[in-house]
Amino acid sequence: MAVLLALASLTTSTAGPSTHGDAQTIAKAQDYLSAYARLDLKTLEILYAEDAVFNDPTSTKVPGIGGPFVWHGRNENLANIGERAKSIKSLEYDVERVYEASGHVVFVGDVKPLTMTCDGPVLHAYPIVTIVTIEGGRVTEHRDYTNYAAGHVVSALAK
Repeated sequence: MAVLLALASLTTSTAGPSTHGDAQTIAKAQDYLSAYARLDLKTLEILYAEDAVFNDPTSTKVPGIGGPFVWHGRNENLANIGERAKSIKSLEYDVERVYEASGHVVFVGDVKPLTMTCDGPVLHAYPIVTIVTIEGGRVTEHRDYTNYAAGHVVSALAK
């Protein structure tokens, strides 16, 4: 019986990323990241605080990525995400670790944007740390630290 319990706990702990911190705050941040990955503007509008900030300081000096990605306020965030949705079909996050501290939920893993190019869709992967700040039940900041230099093509799909 002890062996079965040990195996069950091992299966549970490896099924997804481990999380530490306030469960409600983590759940809200996960809901947000899921909506962001879907580029779901209607849900994001509800989740963002009026003065929400989107900041990827690692994007400010990287040519060719469409940045810098630094936006202030719900409306500016939504407008810019809407623009990005014209060339990005989807985003996928492979999250390895999640933890919450003082309202900041940290996601560590990879982001995989599926982008439309003149040669067809291309799936890239970039190591990323995303920090989502939740205050009063709303997202007040989305901060990305993306290793653009380590990005690579995962696959190029036929047109």
